[in-house]
Amino acid sequence: MKPTVMIGAQWGDEGKGKLVDALAADYDVVARFNGGNNAGHTIMYQGEQCKLHVLPSGIFQKKILLIAQGAVFDPNVLLTELEFCKKHRLKLDLLIDYRVNLVMPYHKLMDGAHEAWKGKKATGSVGVGIGYCYEDRNNRSGIRCEDLLHPIILKEKIVMLLPLKMAILEKVYGIKTNLKVKTIVDDLLVAAKILGPYVGDVSLYVSDNVDKKKLLFEGAMGTMLDGQFGTYPYTVANNTIASSVFPSIGMPQVPLKVIGVVKAYTTRVGGGPFPTEQINADGDTLQTIGHEVAATSGRIRRCGWLDLPIIRFAHRLNRFDSLALTKLDVLSDFSKIPVCVGYRYGKKLFRQYPGNSHQYADCNPIYKVFEGWNKPLGGIKSWTALPKLAQEYIRFIENDIGVPIRFLSLGPQRDALIRL
Repeated sequence: MKPTVMIGAQWGDEGKGKLVDALAADYDVVARFNGGNNAGHTIMYQGEQCKLHVLPSGIFQKKILLIAQGAVFDPNVLLTELEFCKKHRLKLDLLIDYRVNLVMPYHKLMDGAHEAWKGKKATGSVGVGIGYCYEDRNNRSGIRCEDLLHPIILKEKIVMLLPLKMAILEKVYGIKTNLKVKTIVDDLLVAAKILGPYVGDVSLYVSDNVDKKKLLFEGAMGTMLDGQFGTYPYTVANNTIASSVFPSIGMPQVPLKVIGVVKAYTTRVGGGPFPTEQINADGDTLQTIGHEVAATSGRIRRCGWLDLPIIRFAHRLNRFDSLALTKLDVLSDFSKIPVCVGYRYGKKLFRQYPGNSHQYADCNPIYKVFEGWNKPLGGIKSWTALPKLAQEYIRFIENDIGVPIRFLSLGPQRDALIRL
């Protein structure tokens, strides 16, 4: 069985966590390979809504869990999730790579300060310091999980870095801070006692087991938030596309099975262009019925109609083997369902997201309108039980992208999933 990568095909929030949770039963290992605790997966477990920001979604299926070096996280967030596991008596078989970088208190302060400095041009960061953690990683100034195992080295690094970070905050952004080396180091040493036993070499583990175990790689965010290919600068600091799994895990290139997760409409959080956004009653209905509230920040997600040009672009970058279509049930209240099939930019027509991000900001959507099925989809367990108009909507997406839809999610529960 090829290793499988689960990738969001839009701006994140497509329902990857629910899909990983449901499909994890078929795998031995679930690995988080990118992103930080600015990403969140909402999963229903024993009737309770659970939000994960660091742990892979395979936790509820009692799988081997990996956090690879391509990810970063705030130690306090992971400690909270480990406490959740303890409270719910969830077996934890976890390995965190030595090389994972940790979010420090000054990263969060710099995140908020820089967003405030941008003013109206702010990208919409959730302010948890992920981008600045990646920046330090790339500048070779990061605090890594391996440092938790070496207290003397850990303290030396904090002693060296903190004065510089405080000077930037105070002299550039005008923010007074009371961060202290001792407080930061003491907090990290407390975290080290709990996290230390889980730290090891994920790259080695995956390389040793790529032909022996069934591996599911869980991507954070979505394709359109990729740091290079997304709607820059309204992106994240890391890569989110399928091929980034190789350097993020630290494994040789092997054949992959890539599943693209597509929400039946479109949402995004934060700033940036959004051609199909509906700032009207339709957008309000999508937000309300879809419960479109960001798992990490609690912000209301912007809502709009399905945008096929960005799905085509995502397929071009990821080469999806199959698609999972989520939240189709949310569209059941609409008598007319527009789908964006292209963009008009002056006299130009685009079938995909254009390479020039400045052009994209002025693109206007071209719609094809579908008849709504006006029937609830809750409880449906098979393709044949779906309304014919819902089937037409699904087949149109499938045929347009040229990729089969193999999974259909009709609600937040694990069993609200049809395998096609």
